[in-house]
Amino acid sequence: MKTNHSPFRKTIAAGLLVLLCTIAAFAATTALTPVVLIQNNASSVSAGALTVTMTACDNVNGNSYSATGREVLLMQNTDTSAHSITITPVADPYGGTNTQFTTYSLPASSISAVQMKYVIGWANTGVITIPACSSNLIKLAVLQTN
Repeated sequence: MKTNHSPFRKTIAAGLLVLLCTIAAFAATTALTPVVLIQNNASSVSAGALTVTMTACDNVNGNSYSATGREVLLMQNTDTSAHSITITPVADPYGGTNTQFTTYSLPASSISAVQMKYVIGWANTGVITIPACSSNLIKLAVLQTN
């Protein structure tokens, strides 16, 4: 039995294939909400007010947060194996790019932190992006000083 595949059907099929292949390119990163730290001279601190909640790294779409230069990125590897994370650098005004945090390895069962004070070379339109982590067993929190 012979089937007739019209050019219109082929065009629609090709268009759907392209659309399906590019959906990942348009996926939004999972936003991390910075935790504003309470200063040690606060008039009162209620129970639980100092709690920092860690968020699983989105190992599909990545994560991002708005950067002011007052943030500390806290990374916890809750697994018994090492995993890696990448913080995307951007070109600085001087033409350089810092790749120190490209596939940074977090040791097993560890907590790591980096002060993201200098946003030049890291923030793209005020946002720092963490596009890749090798496992959602990496937990993240962004601490922001006043």
